[in-house]
Amino acid sequence: MSKEIPTKRATSESEADNSLAVWLRLQKSLAEKNGIALTTLSRDGAAIGRIENDNSICPAMRVSPEYAPRCAADCGAAYSNAVAAGKRFDFTCHAGLHCFALPVAIDRKQVVILGGRSFASTSEYNEFLARYNELNGIESGESLKSIKFNDVRELDQTAELVGSTASYHFKNSHKPAPPPEVVSVPSPTLLDAQLEIVRLTDQLESRKLSIGQFYEFLRGTAATLESQKVYPSLLEKFSGIMKAERSSLMLLNEETDELTLEAALGADLEATGPIRLRLGDPLAGAVLASGTPMVVRDAESDPRVSRPRPGRYKTNSFISYPITLGLRKIGVLNLTDRSDRVPYEDDDLMTLDMMAPHLALIIDRTEWARKAEAFQQMSLTDPLTGLPNRRYLQDRLFEEVERSKRYNTPMSFMIIDIDRFKNYNDVYGHTNADRVLVKTAQILRGSLRAIDMSARFAGDEFCVVLPETELGDAARIAERLRTGVCDSEFTSEQGDPMEEVTVSIGISSFSASRQSPLKIIETADRALYQAKSRGRNCVAIYEEARAVD
Repeated sequence: MSKEIPTKRATSESEADNSLAVWLRLQKSLAEKNGIALTTLSRDGAAIGRIENDNSICPAMRVSPEYAPRCAADCGAAYSNAVAAGKRFDFTCHAGLHCFALPVAIDRKQVVILGGRSFASTSEYNEFLARYNELNGIESGESLKSIKFNDVRELDQTAELVGSTASYHFKNSHKPAPPPEVVSVPSPTLLDAQLEIVRLTDQLESRKLSIGQFYEFLRGTAATLESQKVYPSLLEKFSGIMKAERSSLMLLNEETDELTLEAALGADLEATGPIRLRLGDPLAGAVLASGTPMVVRDAESDPRVSRPRPGRYKTNSFISYPITLGLRKIGVLNLTDRSDRVPYEDDDLMTLDMMAPHLALIIDRTEWARKAEAFQQMSLTDPLTGLPNRRYLQDRLFEEVERSKRYNTPMSFMIIDIDRFKNYNDVYGHTNADRVLVKTAQILRGSLRAIDMSARFAGDEFCVVLPETELGDAARIAERLRTGVCDSEFTSEQGDPMEEVTVSIGISSFSASRQSPLKIIETADRALYQAKSRGRNCVAIYEEARAVD
């Protein structure tokens, strides 16, 4: 039997495949160390291997029926555009992400390295939020977990580094290794590049650690949104990450266009000077009006700082950073007195760029909670049960429906009715019947989450708005409430036990066919009727297929 001898072409293809496999491992290291997304594309434009260090926005775009065609027109054409250009092809995609495509030859194969997918500035990121606020995962922050920021200069340098590394790798991957006694000494240029890689790697690792600490902090913040400690806690966390011994948070009153000091760290609030600034006033008012961060290395020599800084400051360097949510102006974060006494630089803005959108969301929700408290003090509270009344319920339900429309988030709604409530009036009298209402309201509050809103709708009916809640989760909450009422002991004003109290609950939700508060209330009421028809003391969910008009 003759032994088949590999041809030179087959050997060459095998070496090319092996060279490509080694490159993919090198690509992963480059992506992680330089904070960019990287992938290698084949002739058909498909990714070879995986997309390393991808921007979290891009996967959300690629699965969106609305935006996927735009992605195909941008990154999908990167291969052909780079090959046609015969050199690095730079472009900005429809989402505002800066990218580059590098054509590289591997023997007789042609591949293209696609990289970048990063924003160059905060303003670009804000434009993205304003333009794509309906993209799935934007409001929850899921699509913003690993966004990338690289200014144009940094991205250009990184692209050159990736290109030179790939070119060197594929040209030299088939060459034999040098003899052991031969020691290559890096040229000054190469040594500088290696030192820069080490510096960038250390900087990236430091940022990753800081952002990780911040996300851990966020997980514990949602439960305290209505607390007066939210802003001081946020400021303390930001100051720790940015090494600022002194900081302040100012929020914009949209009605008066004034910035108000909400929290300060490292200084007496009374000694911080004016606590209100008009939009446009220096310095914080001007920063928010322009939407551009201000990084000052030395306040004494910086012409933008018109007034001398008081001697009580330990350093002359500070950052004034605008906080925005889409096109809305939220406030300003001020940081100074860096603990290591090193001046703040533009590089420090990247950490803030990553965290600021999440800070804006927390501030927005906290301010909403404050408004809710103010509404309760403005005769929007039921005097008997202490719950918000029907007027407030209608306002809140309208807000949540509009939020669900805008961001395509789930929202559920329930109506709770005390079974045979008229009997309690007839047997125990109005005073004791009121006691049933009061205790039911207490159980209702104890059975709900912090983000839910309960209200007395009318008579013996209560309603609950459940933001960002699917029907299945709403049903579990309703069952917990029903059981809580059924298992509780109700007593009269004289201390005598009353007969068992039960409730029936109907649930509906926001959907394509239910996009108005009235429709949601009507369908929840139909579900309540179903619960009553099944014998009461149960939970029913409105279902389109079973609905009887």
